[in-house]
Formats: sequence, structure tokens, C-alpha cells
Amino acid sequence: MDENTEKKKNHRKHYRNRNKDKAKRDRSEEQKKHDGQTRPYDRSRSEKNERSEKAEKHNRHKRQEPPKKQGIKADTRDKAEIATEEDLEEISSRSKREPAEPVFEFTWGDAWGLYGTGYHVVIKDNEENKDKVYLSWSVDLKYGEMRISQKLQEFLDDIKACGVQSWDGQRYTRPGIINGDTWYFKVNSLSIKAEAQGTNEYPAEWKQLLNCLHEKWGVPISKREQWE
Repeated sequence: MDENTEKKKNHRKHYRNRNKDKAKRDRSEEQKKHDGQTRPYDRSRSEKNERSEKAEKHNRHKRQEPPKKQGIKADTRDKAEIATEEDLEEISSRSKREPAEPVFEFTWGDAWGLYGTGYHVVIKDNEENKDKVYLSWSVDLKYGEMRISQKLQEFLDDIKACGVQSWDGQRYTRPGIINGDTWYFKVNSLSIKAEAQGTNEYPAEWKQLLNCLHEKWGVPISKREQWE
């Protein structure tokens, strides 16, 4: 009886140990599977990512610029507009029609540079059409012009004969006068170049220049000249 009891105890002990070993193996295998799996699905995080992606697509669509014309870019960094070839041709032709510097310019106004009474006489050469060269003036705010065309060189010769070359680079000033008048003179051609200005003081050939403009080239007399 004792021998059988001992056998039964040993048998039960054997099975308990075997079950424990099996349980350990099962837990080990389950842990390995768990370690190999990804983190549990987080619905709230997935929805946030999805909303973020949609918002980014929407912003990219809003930032997308409209298609631009083909042409030459001025500077894309400051988002400058693109100038088409037609625009560049128009700018080029305009610059030819309107030279940057007049061939002749003479202004005479009050001390503040206003020409309510005074002169603004100018000639702009027209390289494209020599038949459309005009002597234009504003005298006491009354405007006029005359076509000189092929007589441009004759006009420049008359101005040169007034001795204006000696004015070049000079500034004529009479101190001690608060108001008064100012003037500016410039001629720029191949045959003659001179530039000068003054305040309440004039060169010796001043009257000769005015008489040339009045008598031969039809520029009217200003009230300001009559006051002098």
C-alpha cells in the first residue's frame, strides 16, 4: 500500500513538473509573438495624422501659383512679374522714340523752380524719324512748338555762335538775395556741349541767347524777361 502511494505521488509530481514546463514554454512563445508584433492600433493618433495630411495638401493647393506667361524673369526671389518679349520690344522702341537726354534744354523760373512765369525750352532728337524733330516750349505756361527737322544743326550752330561754350561747368550766383529766380542751360550734341546754372546772376552772353531764341526761332518773350 505504501509503495503504491509513493508511486502515485511520484506520478503526480512528474505531471505537475511537466505542466509547469509547458506553461513556461507557452508563456515564452507568447512573449516572443508579442515582442514581434507592432504597437496596438491607436485610432485617435491615426485620425490626427490623416487630418494633418489633408490640411497640408490644402495649404499646398492654396500656395500654388497660377501658370505664368513664357518670357524672361526679372527676379523670382521677390516675385517680380515676367516681362514678355512684346513688352521688351515696346520698352526698347519707346526708349528710342524718347531719348534719355534732350539735345537742348533751357529753363528759367522763380527761386522755387516754378514756371508760372519763365521758360522751358527743349529739343528731343528723333533717331527713327528725322522729319519729326520739334523745338518745344512753355512760356508763362503757354505751350507751343515748331518742327525744325533738318534745321537742327542750324539751330545748334546759332546757339554755338552765342558763345555758350564758356558757360560749361559754371554756376552763376549773386549772394544776399532771398528770392529771385533760377535758370538751367544744357546743350548736348556732337558739335557743341555745355551745361551751366545760376541763381539771380547771368553770363555776359545771356541777352544774346534770348534774342536768338526770339528773333530766329520764334520762342515768345516771357514776363520774367521783361522784369529784368
